[in-house]
Amino acid sequence: MTKNPDFRLNKFDRANAAIGAAVFIISFVVYNLTKAPTFSFWDCGEFVACAYILGIPHPPGSPLYVILGRIFSVLPIAADIAVRINLLSVVASAAGALFGYLATVRIIRFWFNDKDNFQKRIITYIGGFTAALFMAFSNTNWGNSVEAEVYAIAILIMMVILWLALRYFESKETAMGSRNMLLMVYLGLLGVGIHLTLYVVVPVFALYFIMKREAGAREWGIVAAFFVLELYMIFALSSRPNEIPLYIPILLPFIVYAFHLAIVQKITRFAFITMGLFLISLYPFFLEIVNAFSLNILRKDLSSTIDSLNKVPLGWIGLAGLTGWGLFSLFKYQQLRKESAGPEWLMLLVYSLIPAVLLIIGFIPKGYFSFLFLSVIIIAVLGVLLRNQINWLNLIAVGAVSMIVFGFWQFLYGLIFGGIAILFLGLYLKDKSWKTAISIIIVAVIGFSIHAFIPIRSAQNPSIDENKPSSSFGAFVGYLERKQYGSQSMVERMFVRRGTWEHQFGDYQRMGFWRFFGEQYGFKGPRFFIALILGLFGIWEAIRRKPDIGLPLIVLILLCSVGIVLYMNFADGTRMDQSKPHDYLEVRNRDYFFTPAFAFFGLAIGLGIAAVMEFIRESMKNLKPVLQKSAFTASCLLVLLPLSPLKANYFINDRSKNYMPYDYANNYLRTCDKDAILFTNGDNDTFPLWAIQEVYGVRKDVRVVNLSLAGTQWYIKQARDGMKVPIEWNDEQIDNLRSYWIKEGEAFRIQDQVVEHVITANKWRYPIYMTVTVPGESKKYKGRSLEENLSLEGMVHKLVQTKGKSQINFEKTKRLFLEDYDYRGLGESTVYKDENADRIAGNYATGYLMLADSLRRAGNYESAFDFVKRGLQILPDSYDIYAYGSQLLAAMGRIDTMNAYIQNASTEDKWKLYFNWGISAKVAGRMDDAVKVLELTHQLYPEYADAYRALVGLYYQNRYYGKLRQTVLKWVEDHPEDRESQQLLREIKNVAPSLDTLEGIE
Repeated sequence: MTKNPDFRLNKFDRANAAIGAAVFIISFVVYNLTKAPTFSFWDCGEFVACAYILGIPHPPGSPLYVILGRIFSVLPIAADIAVRINLLSVVASAAGALFGYLATVRIIRFWFNDKDNFQKRIITYIGGFTAALFMAFSNTNWGNSVEAEVYAIAILIMMVILWLALRYFESKETAMGSRNMLLMVYLGLLGVGIHLTLYVVVPVFALYFIMKREAGAREWGIVAAFFVLELYMIFALSSRPNEIPLYIPILLPFIVYAFHLAIVQKITRFAFITMGLFLISLYPFFLEIVNAFSLNILRKDLSSTIDSLNKVPLGWIGLAGLTGWGLFSLFKYQQLRKESAGPEWLMLLVYSLIPAVLLIIGFIPKGYFSFLFLSVIIIAVLGVLLRNQINWLNLIAVGAVSMIVFGFWQFLYGLIFGGIAILFLGLYLKDKSWKTAISIIIVAVIGFSIHAFIPIRSAQNPSIDENKPSSSFGAFVGYLERKQYGSQSMVERMFVRRGTWEHQFGDYQRMGFWRFFGEQYGFKGPRFFIALILGLFGIWEAIRRKPDIGLPLIVLILLCSVGIVLYMNFADGTRMDQSKPHDYLEVRNRDYFFTPAFAFFGLAIGLGIAAVMEFIRESMKNLKPVLQKSAFTASCLLVLLPLSPLKANYFINDRSKNYMPYDYANNYLRTCDKDAILFTNGDNDTFPLWAIQEVYGVRKDVRVVNLSLAGTQWYIKQARDGMKVPIEWNDEQIDNLRSYWIKEGEAFRIQDQVVEHVITANKWRYPIYMTVTVPGESKKYKGRSLEENLSLEGMVHKLVQTKGKSQINFEKTKRLFLEDYDYRGLGESTVYKDENADRIAGNYATGYLMLADSLRRAGNYESAFDFVKRGLQILPDSYDIYAYGSQLLAAMGRIDTMNAYIQNASTEDKWKLYFNWGISAKVAGRMDDAVKVLELTHQLYPEYADAYRALVGLYYQNRYYGKLRQTVLKWVEDHPEDRESQQLLREIKNVAPSLDTLEGIE
């Protein structure tokens, strides 16, 4: 072992420690102020319950989170147990911000030789401080930091691994370096017990102990290019024909080439020729950029102009020229390979021919096995190129450990065969590093051993024991590999796109990466490019100044963004196969999978701020000292930039007053009679119930049966044995359950069979309920709908023996909604409500509307409207309640109060209310009222096409030709693309004024 080559980087720095402490305190205080007062929707209720009882949550289990959550649940740090578990995320995220700061400081210090220079120290501290806070207050990371979720701890471990990797880089081939290396691997495999995506940092930073110390920028560039090429191959081999734009296989090598030239800082006339040909080839890309700029900045669509310009095949011409130039470079290289000009011609031929090679890859047969075949070839070539710069035993060890990404058995075989290979090669080659390589495998096994908790605890039959992984070793492996969600591995699934590239990478609801990316750092709309440019500049400087640090960083960001998009392969609903109904549009925002990308790019923004400050400092070196100091002081104001995400994201992530999940679950259970069986549908009407039953002890007599899980044999057995749900099937009968078609297009699913069996076996002994979220296809018994046997009681439907349409237990429902239910935060404007909260609010609105409609059908309109007013007190933004209220007022003939009612409505959809008012009047035969209302609607909302067409239809029907001409003429002037209106205008232009029922109006 050698002495640490740069001990100065590790000496204690009081100022650095103080700023790091400030980062932790600021993050902790903000997170603590905004943490959830109980639990949040989705997985949080399940994690709170499982942490408290040491239960087994959904696959793959997150055992480390459950254990840490249990520890926090017994600490006397808060009165509410859920809050204690939420504090685990608060502390973890604050610590993650601290290590993000420490890592960024180390990266910036690599930029400077005179590290004790005062101004450079300030730049380093400000860069680290802003990086940590941009990471801490990025929207998704903040949201994960204030509730019981796994991502806060995952980010902490990733940041610790980054920090350890930088420490290892400083102390490579020392005893301290070896300890850091092994600790990185241990944390990486231990972190799989939190979330598998965490592991992505391990193979990237393992490059530091795979690559030898003498490896230079060329070698690191080749490694980075390998990762980019692998991502591109997944992209190309999973795309449909003609789905990849021409410019993509040209843009990627162009970016790498630009980085290359920036690093070598040598641009010859031949390089200029290559760059020129690249730029010509990228002609279609520049047109896309212009159109995107016009749409986002100027708000003008240039698509038609772009399409006409794209008819010029300049991109193909440039690509042909670039390929020809590459072939010419190959000829020159063969001539001059032994001369000084040889390396330059080699570089030119490689970069010039890569676009054509990437384009050809797109024509190779698609699929997973093609990817594997090409990857083996590329890895072999990579091995030849870097054979003298690689520690092969460490590479084998890391490769063996990294098989965890592919599955349990691959991981096990990788450890076995990797260990054998290391021992054999180490002894054969007499390479002493075999001990380190074997140690990597050993600590990996120790880290992964946290998963032994799962079958051990499952064998003790906790009340939440998803998938029953202790039932067999195969069940345990299936649990770890998420077989509950399908038998196909995630890696293989990547190669059948479940959505378009534009939707997966772009601005698309619930899943588009760019949509989430643009919401992270508080710079909305066009201002987002401030954050984007700072981050890219920071990455650029990191690569330019220290390639062996910057290149792994950009690889990591690409893997956490592009790689996750490819790996998760989110469904956009446009490619849904009826035989695979899981390819629906994602049910919720999937931004949390990109948390690592947003966190690391937050650090890159801090690097960009440091780079800007250094650029200003360097630019002012030749000015007077006073001007130098003034400019530098002004640049220090960049330290205030993190106020942008803090301000923009505070309200969105403030959970401090959000009791909606707790109250929602509690209201469900309050509704049910003693010993009830309650069928639920999904996560949000199940996990909160588990939480308040297990953690708060609320109504544990109610047996919650989740229909999504009821399609699995293990859950049916648990419902029978643990929850004592009336199920008379034995184990063999349950194991033999299968879905089958009862008629074309209608399947009798296992969960449907469970519902039918429970109803039959129950024999009306226990009350049976279904939440309002249970869909119609699950409300069936012996082939017929149960709708007429369901009576609404508050938030649930009770199965009753009497039949009738829209049955409701009016008195009980009235008492529940007006007296028993809690609605904390539901109608408060100070509580942020996302799409899911709006859906929950809609369920409450349905109850009030059912109460009102019962009275309306009885002819009691005034009392019905009283329930509308009560509902609006609880849900002041509910469009559904406002719409129903407007219909009541119209039916009551209260036209005089209608306009004021709509004007005072809190909903943003007032235009719909006016339109519905007008249509209701038309249906009721009050044509004069309908005309007046639709005229008002068209006046207030002149771009609302439905109101315009309805008004035009009424004018035509009543022969108001003068008004009709005026309205259509104005519309055609503003909407020349509306050919239907143009045709109507031509038809009515020659209508005689004498035929107008409102004669004289022109």
